[in-house]
Amino acid sequence: MSSAARGHPPLIDLHCHLLPGMDDGATGWDEALGMAEIAAQDGIRTIVATPHQLGSYAGNRGETIRARVAQLQRRLDERHTAVTVLAGADVRVETDLARRIRCGDVLTLADQGRHVLLELPHEVYLPLEGVIAELGRAGLVAILSHPERNLGILRQPAVLGPLVRAGCLVQITAASLTGGFGSRVRAFAESLVRRGLVHFVATDAHSTRVRAPRLVAAFHRVAALAGRKAAIALCCENPARVIAGDSVSARPRRIAKPAWTKWLRWKKAG
Repeated sequence: MSSAARGHPPLIDLHCHLLPGMDDGATGWDEALGMAEIAAQDGIRTIVATPHQLGSYAGNRGETIRARVAQLQRRLDERHTAVTVLAGADVRVETDLARRIRCGDVLTLADQGRHVLLELPHEVYLPLEGVIAELGRAGLVAILSHPERNLGILRQPAVLGPLVRAGCLVQITAASLTGGFGSRVRAFAESLVRRGLVHFVATDAHSTRVRAPRLVAAFHRVAALAGRKAAIALCCENPARVIAGDSVSARPRRIAKPAWTKWLRWKKAG
């Protein structure tokens, strides 16, 4: 069934650990291919492969990631799997990031030299204003991955608004919106969507079983929370701009009231 027939445009996944043997994601080629098949069946047509870089995965080099992406794409083409895979990385926040990116060893999303997917340690929040400014001076844009799951941000959620106003973009995990990380994370993720502080929804998939690369359920959840236009922006249009190397506005988007809330207000007035 086509994406249009399912009620949504082709989806783009900006954060997925499907390159085999590079991190805590796909363990081998069979699992990588299986993950791509699941994504294709879910309506995802483009995946940015984002193995971890820096931190515990300092050995993952840019040239290795690019080569592994090319290998995976050849295998997918041979199987006629309708998914395009692009190179990227899930980059641990460290010092001297801009220089490492500019020399080509640390990758930007879709290898476009523009957007950097940044990962904080899971347990703490580290101030990011300096990193955002450093990247900005080098013509780079920070995208903070899954802040709704960061324990430090959950303890002080007010830090996120100023980061967005400083130009940082925000990506949340699809499973956060569908209850995969519990009720607290789901409530926070939903509040961020309602407040217009989310720019992308991605799978952050790691296997064919736990957190598989499925995005369409989250697309429909965003549509219920903030309207269909917002769902298309977060799952299709904004990711498309990233893989083209184009700008995405960090300004909190104005959220349309979903149709059901308008109906409820009319019923109360009647």
